[in-house]
Amino acid sequence: MYNIDIANQQSLLEVDETLLHDVITKTLSAEQAIGAEVSVALVDDVTIHQVNKRHLQHDYPTDVISFLFDCEFEGETSESPDNDTRPPIPRGHGKRIDGEIVVSTETALERADECGFSPTQELVLYVVHGLLHLLGYDDTNDVETELMRSRERAILQLCDISPGVDS
Repeated sequence: MYNIDIANQQSLLEVDETLLHDVITKTLSAEQAIGAEVSVALVDDVTIHQVNKRHLQHDYPTDVISFLFDCEFEGETSESPDNDTRPPIPRGHGKRIDGEIVVSTETALERADECGFSPTQELVLYVVHGLLHLLGYDDTNDVETELMRSRERAILQLCDISPGVDS
């Protein structure tokens, strides 16, 4: 069961909360999470800058920050022998997570054109990115970054979101 709470604390971008709820549900499902308590705070750059400075000691605004409060795991691991040709098990497989995602709608508005997304699509990308962090993905090295980008693309496709196409 997925419990999703969206707190829209900004007025810069009109947000379709039903769309975000649907994207979060599809992401959790695609990653085979068995349960989730996820809060999403939609904020402006000033607010995310404060959060970034207070919690991560980074003195600048950013697009998305994730906080994993708790994670329980049930099931098999994604580890497999080197000669195993089966696809890896999704990072969320068997997980029950509790976390928060803080997203800057202002950054989404400013950066949307860079990838040919609408501001809403850019916002969705940030939410997916933050959620993947909660599920165990990382972007601290090239291999992990490519894996995360691949999952982002797959999930956006699952949600019928692609650059230049309004959803």
